[in-house]
Amino acid sequence: MTIGRNEACPCGSGLKYKKCCLGKNATRSVLHTLLLAFGGVILLVCIVLVIKSIRDYEPSSGSKRIWSEEHQHWHQAQ
Repeated sequence: MTIGRNEACPCGSGLKYKKCCLGKNATRSVLHTLLLAFGGVILLVCIVLVIKSIRDYEPSSGSKRIWSEEHQHWHQAQ
């Protein structure tokens, strides 16, 4: 069931729907979209930082692993 623009607003304010709640729904969806986009950007930045910290990880000297420049990852020392 849809509410017409000129019908009484269902919130009980006594105003017409177009003067009361019509614009609120559009504003909420834009705000919701912006918040989701912002959250997505923050999540993406966190993932990139975690991946970067994993790639830059250097094990302690007692772990018997060596870095291979050729392969760009760690190898077990023999």
